[in-house]
Amino acid sequence: MKKLNLLLILMVGLFVVSCAKKEIPTGVEEAPPPAVKKESAPQTKPAEEAKVPSQETPKLSEPPMFEEVGLEPQNPEWIDAHREELLLYGRSTRPFKAIFFDFDSYYIRDDMKDRLQENARFLLENPEIKVELQGNCDERGSSEYNLALGEKRALAVKRYLINLGVSPERLITVSFGEERPLDPRHNEEAWALNRRVDFVVIKNNQQ
Repeated sequence: MKKLNLLLILMVGLFVVSCAKKEIPTGVEEAPPPAVKKESAPQTKPAEEAKVPSQETPKLSEPPMFEEVGLEPQNPEWIDAHREELLLYGRSTRPFKAIFFDFDSYYIRDDMKDRLQENARFLLENPEIKVELQGNCDERGSSEYNLALGEKRALAVKRYLINLGVSPERLITVSFGEERPLDPRHNEEAWALNRRVDFVVIKNNQQ
């Protein structure tokens, strides 16, 4: 009997220990731990697109307003006061420049070639323009000789312009010989002004 009682006590003890290890369900579900909200980076407004200033279409320059220089000789003092301008334009229509020549010559001087190139460039950029190339001489020589020499000077300028690409249909030649001096005095200073070819606009469709 003692052995049986001892065995029963041992079995009861083992049962109690095994039950103690089991978790007793409470029937209440544990709430999951609260989710930690991640701080979102502060939203910055997208940078406004840089406003590129609208580039206005550059206005085309106004059509050139041609004008006769109109520097007609009045008296020696007036001529001397305007000599530099006379040596630049003669009686040409601005912005064209006059071409001057040596005595008894119709060859283009080296110092006049830049002017001719400027005049040619302007004609090429303004194809609506026609010009009259007016040949002039100083008073020395006969009227017939000077008319012929003035024509040769105008033709020499025309050939030079054609070689630079200007259409011959836009170039008309005329000679005034010695009839239209800028300086009527009888000295080398005056003659140097009178030996020239003027560029005078005779047609401009933009006017």
